[in-house]
Amino acid sequence: MTVYKSLEEAISISCENIQALDSEHLHINDTFMRVAAENIVSCIDVPNFDRSSMDGYAIARADMEILKTGNPLSLQVTATIKAGSIESKQVRAGETYRIMTGALLPEGCAAVIRQEDVQIEGNYIIACGSRKPGENIRRAGHELRAGDKVAAKGQVLTAEILERVAACGIEKILVHKIPRIYIIETGSELLLPGSPIKAGQIYYSNRSLISGKIASTGAIPLLVDSIIEDDLPAIMNEIEKAAQVSDMVIISGGTGNGVYDLVYKAFEHLKARPLFRGINIIPGKGSSAALFKGKLLYNLSGNPSAAGLLFEALIKPALLKLKGDLFSTQEWFDIQLGSPIKSIKLGRSLCRGEMIIKQGYVYAHPLSKKDNRTINIPLILDLQAGQGAIGDTVRAKLY
Repeated sequence: MTVYKSLEEAISISCENIQALDSEHLHINDTFMRVAAENIVSCIDVPNFDRSSMDGYAIARADMEILKTGNPLSLQVTATIKAGSIESKQVRAGETYRIMTGALLPEGCAAVIRQEDVQIEGNYIIACGSRKPGENIRRAGHELRAGDKVAAKGQVLTAEILERVAACGIEKILVHKIPRIYIIETGSELLLPGSPIKAGQIYYSNRSLISGKIASTGAIPLLVDSIIEDDLPAIMNEIEKAAQVSDMVIISGGTGNGVYDLVYKAFEHLKARPLFRGINIIPGKGSSAALFKGKLLYNLSGNPSAAGLLFEALIKPALLKLKGDLFSTQEWFDIQLGSPIKSIKLGRSLCRGEMIIKQGYVYAHPLSKKDNRTINIPLILDLQAGQGAIGDTVRAKLY
């Protein structure tokens, strides 16, 4: 009798038998959406100097005291300081520098007066009104301090994070290598799109679904040019080949117990170490996994709807771990059904859904297999046996 694992057990077993890929140093320009393999820490203050936050005029502290009396102040403009100038200057009482946004403050500068707040008379400015110390000045390190963490190990390097890394002057980043996921399609009745079709044959669509989902995680799908027929030696040969060139293998089809469901037999003949066979959830009864030459092998249903759900619920957590991604796994949460399930199952099941908002409340709307419209907030719904009525609280996660 088959001993089914729970979905949680299957995920845990998979993740226990996989490690993050090795790392490599890459130029920052080549690291977008890669995963940091170590904490990234700033070695400098950002900015590393005091600078003006706007175009204006730098004044000395003594002149600030005069402005506090309420009397107007006439200051001679001695020069202009441009952004990017590294020349050290000093501002003295009775004088001012015109200074540009982002420019290095002169020594002795107590504040910057906005250019809109002064009158210009030849080579002089007339300023009025009290000023606060540090006004319109950005101090060194106001964005980042030396030693601040810019990105955490296991974090995906988005455009915003890479901007911060670049601001620290870091050129090379240690990132995990990109996983290569080999897809094997089995089934003598299957054809790839573009081939002439005959009665009794169907076009294989799972490849497009699974390869797209793999690519969406930032991994690389590896595809072969043909379908593998229901032939034990052919399936074994393809698994051997896949294990040599990839980091994980997903085999579609052949999950049943029929004469031509040969994938698990191939695992046995190859002496792959079995991890589980069968998950106590619909779909997933026939799904299995094994370890072969250090590579995780998954066997999923050839049904696209089932394969898509199981990729998200079962395989994606392991794939993210393989990637080194410690932060992208979506957590399950509770949500009420806003509309009923058409066919309530007697066992635990997964189905697609959509998050909807009505009058300030959030609900889940179950989707049928035929519903291929654009979904604004897609969900996977985890329903316990007998669940499916409006108002039932079910588990869900975003995908």
